[in-house]
Amino acid sequence: MTIIVIKKKDDDITGVECSNHTDFADYGKDIVCAGVSSITQTAVLGIQKLTNVKNKLTIDEQKGYLKLELYDIENSKDFQKAQIILKTMLLGLEDLEKQYPKYIKLEDK
Repeated sequence: MTIIVIKKKDDDITGVECSNHTDFADYGKDIVCAGVSSITQTAVLGIQKLTNVKNKLTIDEQKGYLKLELYDIENSKDFQKAQIILKTMLLGLEDLEKQYPKYIKLEDK
């Protein structure tokens, strides 16, 4: 099961941490794991390419681990862009969790 922790300060998302593979299917055929990866990695690309928000990214593909931490969390135009990207990511992950509750667990912290 993939555990996804959404870190928040007030109503703002300040980080996301995904751990473990979903184990829905064999490696390379796991559509649920691919969905989680696509959604989260696209959000990371958006943060890194479309904003100037300072961040730290850690990825370990073998372990199925991704962690994104935002450090520039002042109320700037770029931070607001990052929020739109991350809240859209969250919508996609919530939808996947509803479809595959045995394989994905979302937590807020």
